[in-house]
Amino acid sequence: MKEIIKSTFVLTALLLAISTVTAQGEYYRFEGYGGYAYMNVDRGFDVDEFDDDFSEFPTNKVDAHGFNGSFTYNFSRYVGAKFDMTFHSSDEEFDSILSINPPPPNQVIQRFRISQSTNQFMGGIQIKDNSKEGSIFKPWAHALIGVADQNYSIEQSDGNRLLDIDATDWAMKFGGGLDIKVHKNIDIRAIGFDWNPINRGAFDSIGQFGTINGGWQNNWLVNFGIVIH
Repeated sequence: MKEIIKSTFVLTALLLAISTVTAQGEYYRFEGYGGYAYMNVDRGFDVDEFDDDFSEFPTNKVDAHGFNGSFTYNFSRYVGAKFDMTFHSSDEEFDSILSINPPPPNQVIQRFRISQSTNQFMGGIQIKDNSKEGSIFKPWAHALIGVADQNYSIEQSDGNRLLDIDATDWAMKFGGGLDIKVHKNIDIRAIGFDWNPINRGAFDSIGQFGTINGGWQNNWLVNFGIVIH
């Protein structure tokens, strides 16, 4: 959460700076964006990997909320170089019996918490009509590649952490959306939508969970916010 707050302040300052720059020529040279982002997260873990340890385990698809910000330099009317960042986190609690080999004589249901944060930093190309005299409605598309810094943990209600993984993996975003002009220097991003695959590697948990296999995380992002030229 602290990272999201800091990033919001930094991006706000950047957007204000952009608004003071006078664009040259017939199209806007700079674009800054900041807004809310929902992420449908695929944890990328096979639930079967935890069947020997938990009597019940949640599904791999979870909802995460966060922030999306970007900065684009347009080197032509239709094409720009884009830097994009997203910050998301999610927490989920579940009740289960934790199995231990050999199992204790009296197993009891316990409460566990799964926490995950996904911070991504990417660069690529954005396609959009950046003309100053263009339409009020501005569809756009982008293709980005970069890295995802992820943390994944499982913790018992008594504070005992059973699993704690930090990873940096390749990530991509392919998507687009629609901006609506409300001022000569301000657009409202009505909707942005992305397919966001992350190639997570395998990990040795150095504990009872053993090696956790890698795989593709097929995530989906939806965002909206403010664009400043």
